[in-house]
Amino acid sequence: MIHLSEDNAGIPFYHSREIISRYRLDEIIPEYIRTVLDFNKYVNIVSRETTPVNLVRLAADCLIPFDILGRPEGRFFDIGSGGGLPGLILLLTHPHLEAVLIERTGKKATFLRDAIKHFDLKARVIEKDFIEAAGQMDPGSFPLGTMKLVRLDLKILGRAISLLKPSGNFIYYADFDSAAIKIPPGFRAGSHRYYLDDNKQLRTFTIFSAEA
Repeated sequence: MIHLSEDNAGIPFYHSREIISRYRLDEIIPEYIRTVLDFNKYVNIVSRETTPVNLVRLAADCLIPFDILGRPEGRFFDIGSGGGLPGLILLLTHPHLEAVLIERTGKKATFLRDAIKHFDLKARVIEKDFIEAAGQMDPGSFPLGTMKLVRLDLKILGRAISLLKPSGNFIYYADFDSAAIKIPPGFRAGSHRYYLDDNKQLRTFTIFSAEA
């Protein structure tokens, strides 16, 4: 259920636990958290200060854009997958999906491969910088692309959009600087603001898609 914030009736207010329950993650999210935190004892795939509560919130945050886009289908690519946000979360909640997870850091890529095997997910990992990895991927073949906790620039945006099908969407889990990053011709950006669990931090995600 989506609530409206008290301070601004136009801004949705979400609760992490409601999202986790709605996507039927209650049983599997503890195992995901254990997998991340156990690996994190040896290699920093997330901040050492990250707690189980933080991971629940991060996992829920990955799923909010799909209240607008609807159920994802087919396959997607995820840039800078790191600890599996959002790549592994989308695969765990939508086991019919296939994914290409792009992570240039070797130890993080190892975590992703281990998690894919452990959870029996349909995904492969490309252990390269995204711009280089994009050269191994078919242009215009993905319905969906995602990027979280990575800084967006014009070069990344251009290559990401080039991988999308005409009806595809690229989700950037943040706002973007429209003055510094010019949207490629034929595309539009829709920014969506919301609160998650409290109204201390106004959050934003941006969906890039072809103009109708």
